Amino acid sequence: MNDWRFSKFLKIILSLQFAMWIAIALDAIGFQIPIIRQFIGFIYLTFIPGILILRVLKLHKLGNIETILYTVGLSIATLMFSGLFMNIFYPFFGISKPLSNLSFIITISILVLILCALSYARDKDFSNPTFINFENLLSSPTLFLLLIPFLSVFGTYLFNFYNSNVLQMFLIAIVAMICILIGLDIFIPKNLYSLAIFVISLSLLYHKSLISMHLWGWDIHIEYYFSNLVKIDSFWNSGIPNKYNAMLSVTMLGPIFSHICNLSLIWVFKIIYPLLFSLVPLGLYRVLQKETDDKIAFLSSFFFMAVPTFFSDMLQLARQQIAELFLVLLILLMVDKGIKKTKLSILYIIFGFSLAVSHYGLSYIYMLSLISVYPILFLMKNQTIQEVKATIYRRFSKSTNNDLKKVNISPGFALLFIIFTLAWYIYVSNSTAFFSFVRIADHIISTLFAQFLNPDAAEGLKLILMKGTSPLREVNKIFYILPLFFIVVGIFTSSLNVINMKFGKEYKAFALVNLTLCLAGIAIPYFASSLNTARLYHITLFFLAPFCVIGGIATFNRIKKVFGARLSEENMKASLKWLSVFFAIFLLFTSGFIYEVAKDNPIPFSLDKNRDYPRFNYKEVHAAKWLVDVTDSYPIYADQFGRLVLYEFVFLRVRTFLSETKELPSGAYIYFRSSNLKGFMVERKEKVYLDIDLPNSIFYNKVIIKKNRIYDNGGSKIYH
Repeated sequence: MNDWRFSKFLKIILSLQFAMWIAIALDAIGFQIPIIRQFIGFIYLTFIPGILILRVLKLHKLGNIETILYTVGLSIATLMFSGLFMNIFYPFFGISKPLSNLSFIITISILVLILCALSYARDKDFSNPTFINFENLLSSPTLFLLLIPFLSVFGTYLFNFYNSNVLQMFLIAIVAMICILIGLDIFIPKNLYSLAIFVISLSLLYHKSLISMHLWGWDIHIEYYFSNLVKIDSFWNSGIPNKYNAMLSVTMLGPIFSHICNLSLIWVFKIIYPLLFSLVPLGLYRVLQKETDDKIAFLSSFFFMAVPTFFSDMLQLARQQIAELFLVLLILLMVDKGIKKTKLSILYIIFGFSLAVSHYGLSYIYMLSLISVYPILFLMKNQTIQEVKATIYRRFSKSTNNDLKKVNISPGFALLFIIFTLAWYIYVSNSTAFFSFVRIADHIISTLFAQFLNPDAAEGLKLILMKGTSPLREVNKIFYILPLFFIVVGIFTSSLNVINMKFGKEYKAFALVNLTLCLAGIAIPYFASSLNTARLYHITLFFLAPFCVIGGIATFNRIKKVFGARLSEENMKASLKWLSVFFAIFLLFTSGFIYEVAKDNPIPFSLDKNRDYPRFNYKEVHAAKWLVDVTDSYPIYADQFGRLVLYEFVFLRVRTFLSETKELPSGAYIYFRSSNLKGFMVERKEKVYLDIDLPNSIFYNKVIIKKNRIYDNGGSKIYH
């Protein structure tokens, strides 16, 4: 749309603005048309501000993928900072509830009209549209790919209401098959690789996020609490001392989508956040397409998605989903050589600041990466010792001297990002996010030499050395270790130019830093566990994923060389075919498909409805709501999983009971979920969640038998 004739462009924008007003007005008078407001609201919020800013900046001919990604990123950034602006300045004009539904509607509408005027003044004369080829749109491969997300939605419906995982299993098999089809150059042409990536991403995310009619997981319940607090109060109290409260990706973005789309926050987290997050692999694919080629870019992005952190852990971290979208946009800017310097700087600042206010952990990692990357770039550009300089040029980079002068990440941006990030986390939420970072850093440094390579302290090493509980689990561990081996081989292969790729110097520098982070997670005590080992590995794959593919190619070619084969283009194509099969099998393991077929427990909760997991039925949720409505300020106790649903409503009053607990404070309440009624409770010991026989526990026999049961709905009980 940013390339259209302006009059046509403006008609579409104003039509959507008017349609949004009409949908809101109809809801206000009680005439609700299902889905209409939600659909229009999502399109309006996600695309309109961003596409207008692209026209204000006069950014054209970006390509389909870049246009979509930059548009969505700019829109989300606009919403978050607009909410922040409203929260700070509206109270000065006597508006006590600056983040109310009406405030959002009026403010965003005025903002859109202002952007329309600015884009007209700046870009009214540009017109150079491109047109869609409808033959490709209606082709068999396209229609096949477009049907897959529906399979994901219907699969979760069957699972939720009929306890059948047949469609879920079929979906995973289809996704694995797509990887093999593309690896073998069958059925799906190159021009549909980007669509295949988006479809796989969205399908894998929805096949888990739509499980249960309520939120599931860990952190997301606390994120819901602070997001809902803003929605209820129509005000963001930035002084609440909690690091989750410092994230605009939760405290602003969730309420805005909920108000404008007239959608429950639960479904904002379960539908809209994963939909936005599904653009991350698409952005990564575009980055790697520029740095390598179509096939390597596809397999690298597929590997990134096949690691279960992407479609499992990340769905429990709404704030990090948004932060990773801004991270991939920053990487895309880093490899984009077509945007002028001034406009590039503006986009860097917008996306960099948006990353900083979206997730503290990812912001700190990016900040440390920037600090570490510059010495490497300095060596690559300005090393005075001629021999060292020649070695770096020859072995580490294919770039010419002229190319080495083009560095997209300026020191000015790095300094600005560091200052803004530190200032934000120091002055918001009573510095809780900043002090958390300081405590972790101090703990790591103080134990670095005493517990280096100690499996009890280095979580990454512990996971590698941990013995599998079954033969299949041992095979699965091999499938995890092999990609790590491929990555190391790929880094050295690329640096020695054994397999020539067009990686830019900045990407290579970031890859080296992230390889160091990955290895540090294995060797350095408490480094990986402070963020979570799986999440650290997932983050490093933004830069290391392509080297897994390159290392795989090099390994397969080395094996062939033993048997007398030479390195050739034909052998490389054959290696890519074998890698596509490897990644397809890898997904079958990580998704739990193989464990379900072999009945090798524990099976992932998305394929096994009977597995105990932090997901909650409507009776458990109703009991939690009732407890909040009728109780006073006394603490509420629950087991490790039960406490999570309570976090959504009374975060500060929730405590955890243990199997050996002998007494509770007078007046305390005890919340039992469905599994507790069946005689089990969950307890965390040495970072492992264990099922405990509740009736035989000290807690049951010393505490529960003395308490009064004050609520029982058949699926949950409350004692006092």
